[in-house]
Amino acid sequence: MLKAGPLGLLVIICDVIAVVLGLLSAHALWVSYKPHLELVLHISWWELWLPNPFMPSGIVLLLTWLLVLRQLGLYEPSRFASSARIAAGVTRASAVVVLVVVILQFMLPDRTYSRFLILSVCGLTSTLVGTSRLLLFQFQSRIRPHTQRRRVAIVGIGQDAAAMSKRLERYGHRTYSITGFVRPQESREAQVVEESAVLGQTGDFQRLVNEHNLQVLVIATHDTHREEALQLARRADQMELRVLQVPFTWGIANPRIDLTNLGDLQLIDLATLAYPTLAEQIKRILDLVLTLLGGLIILPPLLVIALAIKLQDGGPVFFIQSRCGRGGRKFPFFKFRSMVINAEALRDKLQAQNESDGVLFKMRDDPRITPFGHFIRKYSLDEFPQLINVIRGDMNLVGPRPLPMKDLEGIVGDPEAEYWFEMRSKVNPGMTGMWQVAGRSDLGFKEMIQHDIDYIQNWSLWLDIVILLKTIPAVLKGRGAS
Repeated sequence: MLKAGPLGLLVIICDVIAVVLGLLSAHALWVSYKPHLELVLHISWWELWLPNPFMPSGIVLLLTWLLVLRQLGLYEPSRFASSARIAAGVTRASAVVVLVVVILQFMLPDRTYSRFLILSVCGLTSTLVGTSRLLLFQFQSRIRPHTQRRRVAIVGIGQDAAAMSKRLERYGHRTYSITGFVRPQESREAQVVEESAVLGQTGDFQRLVNEHNLQVLVIATHDTHREEALQLARRADQMELRVLQVPFTWGIANPRIDLTNLGDLQLIDLATLAYPTLAEQIKRILDLVLTLLGGLIILPPLLVIALAIKLQDGGPVFFIQSRCGRGGRKFPFFKFRSMVINAEALRDKLQAQNESDGVLFKMRDDPRITPFGHFIRKYSLDEFPQLINVIRGDMNLVGPRPLPMKDLEGIVGDPEAEYWFEMRSKVNPGMTGMWQVAGRSDLGFKEMIQHDIDYIQNWSLWLDIVILLKTIPAVLKGRGAS
């Protein structure tokens, strides 16, 4: 039923043990919580594995856990790339198992089930499954010897190849070793990597593989033609190498890059991008709960800010702008006004002073910003009216930042920007995101693109929680604000 390598087999064994221990612990907790059961009915923990009136059979629970984990791909080695991935995967599996148990309880008639026992079993088992996998991940990452690293060559000698090298070193979890770079035929990009790190050209592919014992080839350049890439793939298949493509020029609708991994780095996979329905609903509920509770807490200072803005020049309190949401649909975007009243009209005159390296408009010393506007921008206080957008459903608390419709006019004809826009249009924009916790306005346009794509590819409820927690110190420090 379950096919797995040595690591996968070990994980299956640990999962079985976790389910057994979860059932044993839940039974002990149940008996201690309701000691009168011993006077009415004596039932041992192992009897819960058989058909019983208190909960689904332990055998059914065990098989459900293993099948759900398998269907979610949680026995694949790539799912052990990081503790965040493990936590997100086990959380999704736990939600599905709970749903299955609830359905079973409603489908089977005349059952005197114990909700306390069921919740204890599901909660303890989820905790034990997640803990055992996290311990295995830590153990595996510590004992993996250097000699077992897979040797990687990167096709390209420019900025993209150099960036891929740095990311692989950071997110590869010591699983991959960068052997060097391969120069594409008729390369036109400016060389950034050191000449001593260039192994040779793609035309010498067979010699390079044998000479350096290469195992993985990553294409990280715009200079390889489709024919050259296909030829590399055919040769690599014959020599049993993996050839992966960095997804900066793939303008394909609904891509989710998920199955091909180098550590935490996810490369080309043309599967459909779609949030799990249950997870998306949970995300929406979490957004509404946090927004309503947080909004009530911060309402008094928000009223003070609104009054200060009104008193400074008598202009409107809110700045409302059309921005691009999910599917490219525009929506009214709310912020506290931090600029002079005619800021939009003045923008065209300042276009020549744009400091952004992409289609966005950015000025560190923008003369349109009012003195009070500088203050509320520094601590992102101007962003709080977007809670209205979250309640309306235009935005989430976490997601790619929504961009002005005018800023998106410059992406036409830029393959990388078009791919980025296609990816981000599949999800709701957010009040905060990966770029805010990484550097906010200090980041360039290219880095912003990469952060957006990374978030969409790796999305999970756990990642959202991490970003929300990291946003708090970033805002308090006023880091990267403009």
